[in-house]
Amino acid sequence: MLTTRVLTGVMAIVLAASVLGADQQRPPQGPPRSDQKDTRGGPPQGVPRGVKWWQDEKMKAELRLSAEQSARIEEIFTASFVGLKDKYDDLNRREEKLSNLISGNDVTEAQLLREADQVEALRSSLSKDRTLMLFRMRRVLSAEQRSKLVEIQKAQERERRGGRGPERGTASR
Repeated sequence: MLTTRVLTGVMAIVLAASVLGADQQRPPQGPPRSDQKDTRGGPPQGVPRGVKWWQDEKMKAELRLSAEQSARIEEIFTASFVGLKDKYDDLNRREEKLSNLISGNDVTEAQLLREADQVEALRSSLSKDRTLMLFRMRRVLSAEQRSKLVEIQKAQERERRGGRGPERGTASR
């Protein structure tokens, strides 16, 4: 069985605190499969999972997000979501096919490598599309709002970690 973690939800990726800050460098991951514990951070503190942070009244107030900014971020998200969802679904199908090839007895290495190349190309394309969406969303915010969002993300990461280990993006020497 293929042990690679697969993307299991584009929506959850977008709704997570990593939407606009330093977490963009983290490989995209969806919510855990039913057999996995969720060890990733969710939305910023005080925002229930499944809520679009740019529409949450508490976050809008904390970031001083205008109605126009919130609407523009929603437009960017909506315009990107269908394509991301389609690629995500295709990736899941291709990963399942690759998993079946790996466990099969009648596949050649060449066939397996061709399918693996297709899976990785699709994963790369999905990641690029997601990154572009996040970049476009980030550009809607002012420098001050981006800094504040990063602060919120760091606080949420510290809370999630419970004070264990260094924060993401910091080197331990």
